[in-house]
Amino acid sequence: MDAPETTCPRHPRTATRLSCTQCGTPICPRCTVDAPVGQKCPDCVKQPRRAVARGKPRQYRKGAAAGAAAAVLGGLVLPLALGIPFAGLIATGFLGYGVAHAVLRGAEGNRAETFRNLAIGAALVMVAGAFTVRFGTPVPGGLRGVLVYAAAAYGAWARFNR
Repeated sequence: MDAPETTCPRHPRTATRLSCTQCGTPICPRCTVDAPVGQKCPDCVKQPRRAVARGKPRQYRKGAAAGAAAAVLGGLVLPLALGIPFAGLIATGFLGYGVAHAVLRGAEGNRAETFRNLAIGAALVMVAGAFTVRFGTPVPGGLRGVLVYAAAAYGAWARFNR
């Protein structure tokens, strides 16, 4: 299946089916820069490697927004699952995985450590919200509370490391 034809942002009259392997921006043959891995746009070639690995501001905005939305939705569902002893742990792990998936989609697939940490943080915020709704405190005592937080963090971590 061929890629859909679009136009180059730098040369609007030039149709292209190429896109930058790093950021996905459409590029025409005049803009294409051959890199060790694929073809890149001039903007991505100019960036130092460290800046690229960390992410672009748009990826941070979208990743944080997606993580916050998923954490809120998960925090609304999780109190129901916490009433079931063992199933609550499993559900928490799956919801942590889902929060991390939302962050990863928002970050446009960037798997930098910063986004992984953002996903784990969002999953922990989800659990804190769920505990507050269910028990009136973000940190219920006992081993169960620790295991629920650990399950959410592990679920998020697992999504980034698969």
